[in-house]
Amino acid sequence: MLKKILLFLIVFELLAMGTVFAGVPYKVPVKNSVFKIPDLNMTDSYSGPSIPYHHSGLMDSPGIIVGMTYYDYQTNGSTGNRIAKADCGVHMCWMRGITNSTGERKIYYNYIDPDGNLGFGSEGTAASSNSRDGYTTLAVDSTGAALVAYHYATDTLVIVGVDAGCGFGLFTDTYPDNKIPGYLAMYWPYISYDRQGNMQLTETEPVNAGDAGIVGHTYSTDMGSNWIDAAIYYDQAYNISGIVTSSPVSDKSAIVFTLPADDGTAPGQVNQDVGYIESTDGTTWDYGNIVNITNHRNPSTGDTLRAYTDVDAIYDYNDNLHIIWNEHGYWDSTWTPANCYLWHWSEATGKTLVYDAWHFSYPGAWNHTASKMSIAADDNGNLFALWTNFDSLDVSSGGYSNGELYLAYSTDDGVTWSDPVNITNTNSEGCLPGDCYSEHWSSLAEKVDDSLYIEFIEDKDAGGIPQNEGIETENPVRYLAIAVSDIIITGVEDGDNELPSQFALNQNYPNPFNATTNITFTVKKASNVKLDIYNLLGQKVSELVNGKLSAGEHTFTWDASGMTSGIYFYKLSANGNTITKRMTLMK
Repeated sequence: MLKKILLFLIVFELLAMGTVFAGVPYKVPVKNSVFKIPDLNMTDSYSGPSIPYHHSGLMDSPGIIVGMTYYDYQTNGSTGNRIAKADCGVHMCWMRGITNSTGERKIYYNYIDPDGNLGFGSEGTAASSNSRDGYTTLAVDSTGAALVAYHYATDTLVIVGVDAGCGFGLFTDTYPDNKIPGYLAMYWPYISYDRQGNMQLTETEPVNAGDAGIVGHTYSTDMGSNWIDAAIYYDQAYNISGIVTSSPVSDKSAIVFTLPADDGTAPGQVNQDVGYIESTDGTTWDYGNIVNITNHRNPSTGDTLRAYTDVDAIYDYNDNLHIIWNEHGYWDSTWTPANCYLWHWSEATGKTLVYDAWHFSYPGAWNHTASKMSIAADDNGNLFALWTNFDSLDVSSGGYSNGELYLAYSTDDGVTWSDPVNITNTNSEGCLPGDCYSEHWSSLAEKVDDSLYIEFIEDKDAGGIPQNEGIETENPVRYLAIAVSDIIITGVEDGDNELPSQFALNQNYPNPFNATTNITFTVKKASNVKLDIYNLLGQKVSELVNGKLSAGEHTFTWDASGMTSGIYFYKLSANGNTITKRMTLMK
């Protein structure tokens, strides 16, 4: 009964706002257009007037401008990597509409050297030469040179441009296999470069929205001189989601994608699971061995969440695969087209919540309230998640939510996540075309050192032009670097509730342990302190401390006699700052 009441309230709210449920990506009802996959018919449907970029001068998105584009869209599904950090600098690429979105379209590239200088000014340089090149992703090879993947819509080609060196901007085209007999040629490539020196590539068949197609994989062992014949790694794909990532410390690579939920109902774009296929050497792939990490099964179990089309993944420096994605509500083929949750998964943690985005918004096609997520890792064991967040309070005059970029982090392998930081923090409620600040289509570099490296589009009118959303504008492509120390706060402020300057957490003893173990930590000054225990699912199972403690060393004993054997985490917190360690219960 409670479930039916909640469903009724959600449906009532959405219908009252003019929202229509359907088995296709969400469209704001103020526009009378039909969802489509860009490039399916080789042209874009929008042909309205261009409005040159200008702004009121009252605010600006953060970061520096590295290029411009009339094409606000950068990807249809998963955002993928369009920025990469190498020892020799930072590489970026994007899809640029040169004078509008329907005419000439090329892939552009820019580079920032270790001293912070832009290699190709504030416009960048063309990395492709065809008339309708688009939907690009990027990786770097072992020398630090950029590898730019994209498709040429007119001739149904997938191309990987290999730069002549780090930051040269002189790309030699190579041609991966994207044609499997009996199927349409595949588009929308996602690229990775593995530790063995292989270029890994995924591609998607451009079928009509609502139909199932194939997704394919190919790789090159010789920097694109030769590519293996494309193979189908899944033949019932409804979304453009499949990304590929490679480990920085081993020869592993993984393809991560969405696949129809096995729940007994009709498959479709909004009724999806998340799965992956892994290779331990980059050349041996068992395409039938899909690991389903969500397993949305029989509705009678009460599982009312489904994945959509956004996924991203990273291997950390301990060689663990981490996946991030969003899920919306789903009841009896009815779904919530904006509200969602943002999730993380690893084999060690299972499914953990990154962000509760269950609030209404007007994000446009291919998007939910939390969309276009990226995940990255540093060698200190920290994970970082970046995404576009939409709400119903900052909406353009055209009726689409202006995006903000949110960033959260985890210091305990993804068991728990920090509250998100709004790293763009612009508001242009009711903005006219050309005056909007909608930060969207972001990408976070997989490699994090002392900084995080981000590329995004500052869309001057919210909504996506390929979906007839909003008005065409020329939009800045921005680069933003954020110091890790500005995100993971470790500083001290004066005051009674300050974080102690000495804030140490010892390894529990004994470890492994049977039934009881001692946890010791030290604070220099009197502080409000919490000490909590979490299981592998990220669920808090015990609270040992929650209150003010005097300065000095403190020891608390955890009695785990009622717990099952396995790995647990203990987390020490004060004023939003945390230290987390793991322990093993063995009975």
